[in-house]
Amino acid sequence: MNSKGQLLLVSGLLMSITLIAVSSTITHSVNLGAHQGERHDLTPQISIIEKNFPLALEHQVIQDDGSVAISDTFAQVSESFESLFASRGISLSFTLTSSSLDSGEYTFVYDYTIGDGVITIKLSKTTEF
Repeated sequence: MNSKGQLLLVSGLLMSITLIAVSSTITHSVNLGAHQGERHDLTPQISIIEKNFPLALEHQVIQDDGSVAISDTFAQVSESFESLFASRGISLSFTLTSSSLDSGEYTFVYDYTIGDGVITIKLSKTTEF
């Protein structure tokens, strides 16, 4: 075999090896991306709770106008949020630690636990209005 033929054979072999290496690296990266982060990111759901739960609680307290115990109002609002999140496949559970009314200011101290079956996060909050 002449040297040009050998050179062509070796360069073709190297190109094939390079192509296999690059394609397997790309496949590996795509597979990693499919199993990481974004499908277990609870940040959007936590943001929804942080923004909307205190407002919903305040609205319900104003609607009840003292006719319902504030702990019962908390239970009603939290149950509404829990069922809404459950319908989207996310577990959410609120636990009221304390609630008080002092000089027209309501204070709620509570924990909530949110999870998607893979990640579970527990946060503590105090809401005043």
